[in-house]
Amino acid sequence: MISLRLPIELEQELTTISRIEATTKTQIVRQAIVEYLARLKEKRTKTAYTLGEDLFGVYDGDADLSSDYKNRLDDILHAKYSS
Repeated sequence: MISLRLPIELEQELTTISRIEATTKTQIVRQAIVEYLARLKEKRTKTAYTLGEDLFGVYDGDADLSSDYKNRLDDILHAKYSS
């Protein structure tokens, strides 16, 4: 059992909505908490992959940048500092 105090404006809005929806304030608050916890759980269970899934595979550049970076760096430095 939870007891809480709401600001008067929020309680008035909740009362109005409960009349419009023909339900109780308790049912509205309970549903709001359920939805909030579901969104929080979904946010916490997202992985790095799911967060960036829409970005993977959109780069059209060289495919071997990660495996060939040392050779490229050597070439750049050699070209820059060779006299």
